[in-house]
Amino acid sequence: MQAKAKKIIFIAVLIVGCIITSLISTNDKEKTLPVSSLLQSAQGAVTSKTAQVKTVRVQVSGAVLEPGIYDVPASCRVEEAIAAAGGMTENADSERVNLVRKVRDGMQIRVPVQKVTRTSRTQRKKAQAKSDLGESALGKSGGAKAGPGRNNSMMQIVRINSASVSELQQLPGIGPALAQRIVKTRNSGRFTSADDLLRVPGIGKAKLAKLRDYVEVD
Repeated sequence: MQAKAKKIIFIAVLIVGCIITSLISTNDKEKTLPVSSLLQSAQGAVTSKTAQVKTVRVQVSGAVLEPGIYDVPASCRVEEAIAAAGGMTENADSERVNLVRKVRDGMQIRVPVQKVTRTSRTQRKKAQAKSDLGESALGKSGGAKAGPGRNNSMMQIVRINSASVSELQQLPGIGPALAQRIVKTRNSGRFTSADDLLRVPGIGKAKLAKLRDYVEVD
């Protein structure tokens, strides 16, 4: 009887031990599961952040204020890339650009200039013909001949370091966009001579030669 009792007690102890071991194993699994989920969430956040900061390199050229190469977000559109290049100039033809197209790495975005219509060319020729006819009539009647000297006397001298955008537009060949570029350039460093206008994007030696008699440095 004693041996049988010992056997029963041994079996009971063995069963209790199995139950305790099972409970401990289940508890460990419950503790491990949240840690694994947290790791997966952290990896997903890192991946998402990496995707957000990804950029592509594009070239923006043509009728924009600051042509060049720019790094832009991979998810941006052509409109945003053009904005990074300072926006379009006044003579840009926005109708010929797909502004909502998504950019891609190595893409060249060229903004075309507005085409001069045949009607506009005809009107210019007529206006030029009338001007030439008027100058010819003045010359025959003994009036003053139209020429550079006369134009210089009629145009006011513009001080390029203090003139406003509207005053700069009075200069020959200077439109709103180029006037704004002159102001932007002088804000980064005042002009010390008329030759400093060559620092302005869009002003070359030929245009400077036309401006030289109408500007002064103050």
